[in-house]
Amino acid sequence: MSGSNIRQRKEKDTSKSNIQSSNSKNPLVRRLAYYHELDEWQQDNHYIKSGYVKGTSSYLESFKSLGYLHNETVNIYSHLIPSSISFWIILYYINFQLTQYENYLGIWEKLNFLQFGLACTFFCTIFTLHPEFSKNYYRPYRSTMFILFGLSGVLPVATGVYEFGFETTKQRCGIIWLILEGFFYILGAVLYAIRFPERTTHVEEDEQSLLDNPVAGKFDIFGHSHQIFHIFVVIAAFCHWKALVQCYHYLHQNILQ
Repeated sequence: MSGSNIRQRKEKDTSKSNIQSSNSKNPLVRRLAYYHELDEWQQDNHYIKSGYVKGTSSYLESFKSLGYLHNETVNIYSHLIPSSISFWIILYYINFQLTQYENYLGIWEKLNFLQFGLACTFFCTIFTLHPEFSKNYYRPYRSTMFILFGLSGVLPVATGVYEFGFETTKQRCGIIWLILEGFFYILGAVLYAIRFPERTTHVEEDEQSLLDNPVAGKFDIFGHSHQIFHIFVVIAAFCHWKALVQCYHYLHQNILQ
């Protein structure tokens, strides 16, 4: 190894130790990492430059990360809170708030609502946490999947408009809510795919700058595309719920009379 290479490595090691020394004064900062400090499998979006929790393969450390602020905090709670309470809210709603008509069809109607709550609570959580699905390789597939979710209602709604006309379809299936659902799903997925807005404020740094004085991005902790995507998915799910309730009322007020 040449003398210049050794000197460069020493300089890098010294700069790293200086950063670690300054960070050691703050326990919260010491837990977080910059993008260039992550293992390759964790590197997904280089426009988000700081605020990372490095992988530890520890359930306890992962649980502890729920208690301090990092660049996944909004992602976690924007899904954890809705998925934790949606099933119970739906259960309460169908038993105590939902109008029960004289032509009530029995327990099957409630089960239809509950399957929506189960889907929001369990199946989305399983797919979100599956380690294979979270790999960088699947990023475009994840985006495409949510775009397809947004488009999934196009064919049945178009068929309904063709068969019954727009106004009747609007009343039967809550078409406005379904359009809004598709809008939020697709917009969120597109923003996630193109990594907006964090890419708009990104500044490239050379290797030495990263080692000496790494700079955080403007949207690292709040406001990046993944967080917007999560919030839009929750809004889209609410729109789907509103359409489902509208279908229920139309069924009993018009079809089953």
